[in-house]
Amino acid sequence: MTYLEMLEYIYKERPSGKITLGLERIIELCELLGDPQHAFRSVHVTGTNGKGSVTKLLSNLMIEHGFQTGGYYSPHLSTFKERILVNERFVPDEIYLQCFEEVQRLVRKMDQRGETHKPSFFEFTTAMAFCIFQRMKVEAGAIEVGLGGRFDATNVLKSDVAVIVTVDYDHMHILGDVLEKIAFEKAGIIKDSVPTVCGETKAGPVEVIKKVCEEKRGELHLLNRDFIYENTKMKLNENKFDFRGLKDFDGLELTLNGEHQFLNASVALQAFLLFADRMGFEVKEEAVRRALKKTAHPGRFEVIGEKPRYIFDGAHNTPAAASLRRTIKTYLQGERLAGLVGILDDKDKVGVLSQIAPLFERLMITRPVSHRAVNPQETYEIARRYNENVSFEPDPIKALETLKGEGWPTIIITGSLYLVGYVRDYILDGKLEPEWAIAG
Repeated sequence: MTYLEMLEYIYKERPSGKITLGLERIIELCELLGDPQHAFRSVHVTGTNGKGSVTKLLSNLMIEHGFQTGGYYSPHLSTFKERILVNERFVPDEIYLQCFEEVQRLVRKMDQRGETHKPSFFEFTTAMAFCIFQRMKVEAGAIEVGLGGRFDATNVLKSDVAVIVTVDYDHMHILGDVLEKIAFEKAGIIKDSVPTVCGETKAGPVEVIKKVCEEKRGELHLLNRDFIYENTKMKLNENKFDFRGLKDFDGLELTLNGEHQFLNASVALQAFLLFADRMGFEVKEEAVRRALKKTAHPGRFEVIGEKPRYIFDGAHNTPAAASLRRTIKTYLQGERLAGLVGILDDKDKVGVLSQIAPLFERLMITRPVSHRAVNPQETYEIARRYNENVSFEPDPIKALETLKGEGWPTIIITGSLYLVGYVRDYILDGKLEPEWAIAG
């Protein structure tokens, strides 16, 4: 079997659109594998927005302190390989295939017992990740939740620290339509006697998280109470801040762009300090500085090229779009901007477009490469409410080439990570990963 044949099976036989709540399948699958998720120590990260950046930062902090480190992320931008990293590097194909075959053999037996016993796409890939981490002798893991927390496949972990970055509106059809319900789902990753770090400050969600921590007898570390960031200085790709928490640091540098990244970095750093305390190792200042400065997160206000300059940002929900709006005004005030935007059908298109569409002198609506984007015409009709100079081209590459041909100095690609990854591939390599034909 080849890597692409493996992906064909994962995408077609374990479709990602099917979500059946419950941990029964992933618990059984991990038990059959010998519970590989218990072979390493971990920090478990959830949040409406920011969890990917926090997980990246944690992974680099672990690496810089000498740990063989597993990072688990979703979704990916260009290649499935981005989901499961060891020391922030791709896993060799042969190890992927070995673990895939081991998981597939067990899953086929589970499938025979009926529909409710069939592991989903995410359950399958999560089991693969834990299997890979065990095989590659991972010592520490930074593990990102896929969706929610309480019933997420990653919640079979016995983590050392739980992280809830933010609580806001997204996936309401699954997590609930009020913030307290969403907070309860995310607080489901909190384990008995395990500390929790929370970057959310809204009273309702914080009260829910406090209550769960009390029930679980675990410390809660809150932003602006137990740790803070201050003295922020923002310059594109060169951002600085001071941190006050379990340990204090002045003049920390971040390549990650946007004011929200100070929050993400502070949450990650407080969580790492707690992880170090539980593991019994010394946190080294120079290692912290290296980790934060080198952390990159493709597709999150990522700048590529000069003429034109491309900026990629996966602002896929209303809070992320509001953050993108603030970030554009911070770094690009007064500049002429064109936007290439595609949004999945299950997202709040009005919420996203009302935030970002007015920022662009020229706006092009397109279709993200995903089975969850079948009605891009609707996106275009909504966009017309917020921008007069808007066009529709369903093919993302044709849409991009049109904007390039018009000579815009800065083009921002946003709205969905599926769009961001697809266009980013094309711009960087002049071609597309063969995986897009399978995933799309």
